Amino acid sequence: MKKNKILLIVISILLGISGFAQSGPSTWIELGFSKKVVKNLRVEFNPEIRMFGGFEMDTYILEGGLSYKLQKYITVAGYYRYENEWDYKKSTGAYKGQIASSRIAFDAKSGFQLNRFDIQFRIRYTNGADFDQTTDDRASYFRYRAKIDYDIKSCKLVPYISFEAFHDLISNNIDKKRYTAGLSYPINKNNELSLFYRLQDYSEADKESMDIIGIGYSLKF
Repeated sequence: MKKNKILLIVISILLGISGFAQSGPSTWIELGFSKKVVKNLRVEFNPEIRMFGGFEMDTYILEGGLSYKLQKYITVAGYYRYENEWDYKKSTGAYKGQIASSRIAFDAKSGFQLNRFDIQFRIRYTNGADFDQTTDDRASYFRYRAKIDYDIKSCKLVPYISFEAFHDLISNNIDKKRYTAGLSYPINKNNELSLFYRLQDYSEADKESMDIIGIGYSLKF
């Protein structure tokens, strides 16, 4: 009963915050599948679907890679990502213009536990930008992310917050920031569901912030 009340409260807060969006929140569906290959090495597949406020298709992402746990506190990873964006400005009739791109990324991850808090850090290098930032093929970014989970006593629901900054290495500016608050629910040892609200904020004055409601699911084989 207690965890159901917490879930209802969090969902109400997330939906309430999203109500401030000028054109309705976007919807992101994030999936993660991973399998242990050998000791400390996992293969990963992370597809994603992003939709606009009216549930019109925005982008789908296919991402795959490998992660390797160097030691207790350090994990490194490498990924290849393919993205396909719907360009409605180029649409004619039933045809929807689409733009495809690909990029690679390399991660270094770390973290530790402090009482009931699980604190995680990640730095990612990527050789390309999201569609909503720039079309410059020379773009390269460092993405810095910090995430904090809180383990509620006698409750399987885990609230979390995270912050991510996109550092453009060409202009040496922080182009974009993401603020996320959510709730995850470990179904069992290998399956987890999550629900989150995300605010995506841009440094450019002529770009409006995005409100995003997201659903996540991860499965470890």
